[in-house]
Amino acid sequence: MKKVNNFFHQVLTISIVLLISHVIESFMPIPMPASVIGLVLMFIALTTGIIKLEQVEAVGTALTNNIGFLFVPAGISVINSLGILSTSPILIILLIIISTILLLVCTGIFSQMIIKPSEKAAKRTKEINNKRVAGDYA
Repeated sequence: MKKVNNFFHQVLTISIVLLISHVIESFMPIPMPASVIGLVLMFIALTTGIIKLEQVEAVGTALTNNIGFLFVPAGISVINSLGILSTSPILIILLIIISTILLLVCTGIFSQMIIKPSEKAAKRTKEINNKRVAGDYA
């Protein structure tokens, strides 16, 4: 019974985060999907400790394992919109290529922004340790 209760608690926790994200979406001046807002809220809640990983891990893993089934409605929607997509296929292909390149560039830039400070900190730590060792034997 505890396992079932735990499952419902995890679903409830994720649902509350999603509900809050829908409320935030309704008040935002720019259009942003509630799912993206929910991901950001869940990330903040997990990193700050408001929500513990154990409170959502089993359901999150189950959803991740079945993610292929969750994309079926989106695929059907694309198939239903083939008439619209076929009017300008070159524009759509160009848009996909440009957005992919833009995504790769942004990911690279942000990765470098995150990695550089940690490399500098590691270098400083190594220098401090070298000075301590040199000072101990001097």
